[in-house]
Amino acid sequence: MYGTLGRMKVKPGKVDDLVAHLKNPPSDDARKGYRGAYLLVADAGGEVVAAVMYEDKDAYFTMVHDPATEANYPKLLELLEDEPTWTDGEWIAGSMD
Repeated sequence: MYGTLGRMKVKPGKVDDLVAHLKNPPSDDARKGYRGAYLLVADAGGEVVAAVMYEDKDAYFTMVHDPATEANYPKLLELLEDEPTWTDGEWIAGSMD
C-alpha cells in the first residue's frame, strides 16, 4: 500500500468539519484504489494527523493529480490555520501483532 501522513493545525471548532471533508475522496477517479484513512486528533493544540492509504503508488498519485482533488484543496485550507505538511510513502505494516 501507498499513501501519506498529513499534519495540520485545525481552526478552533472545525475538527468535525475537517473529518467530514476528509472522509471520502472527491471523485470516482480519486476513489480508485482507496483503502481508507485514519485521523488522529491531538488532545491539545488543535493538531490533526491524517493517515491516508491507497492500493498502490499509481492509485495514490491518480488521486493527487485528479482535478477534483485540486479543486477541493482550497476548501480544506479554509478549515486550517496554515498549510498542512505531507509525507508520502509506502505503508509496510498494518499491525504489529
